[in-house]
Amino acid sequence: MTPEAENLYKAHSKYVYSNALRLLRNKQDAEDVTQNVFIKFFAALSSFRGDSSVRTYLYRIAVNEIMDMSRKRKVRENKMEQVASPEYTKPQTGKMELDSLLSKLDDEHKIPILLSEINGFTYKEIAEILNLNEGTVKSRIHRGMAKLIAAAQKEKTK
Repeated sequence: MTPEAENLYKAHSKYVYSNALRLLRNKQDAEDVTQNVFIKFFAALSSFRGDSSVRTYLYRIAVNEIMDMSRKRKVRENKMEQVASPEYTKPQTGKMELDSLLSKLDDEHKIPILLSEINGFTYKEIAEILNLNEGTVKSRIHRGMAKLIAAAQKEKTK
């Protein structure tokens, strides 16, 4: 690995992994996604035109890999006909509570919220990463936050 590639990996791998882990909630899947992201990233880096930042380009690949892994997992679960799911238990810490609430959102709303609130991407960057209009990103974040607030209020009344 070249020093430039190593620096890019060091600068972004933790963020890719943490996002994958937060969305997939499985360490092995998150590690696989991280590895796949950087394989694709380095393979395509020579064709990178610089229309967006390296960070945005990298996270676009990451989001696609996370969504692919999520779809693969759903197919796997359907094939195994897993009907029973563990009952929800109230988390004891704020981070666990947030993770629990986020897990109730669909990817359409969860991913833009994570990219915005956790990773600090702008609406424009998120739009580039997800290949959406900026207005759609704003709408999804707004709706997702409304769903999070409603879920949090529902949990408080339990």
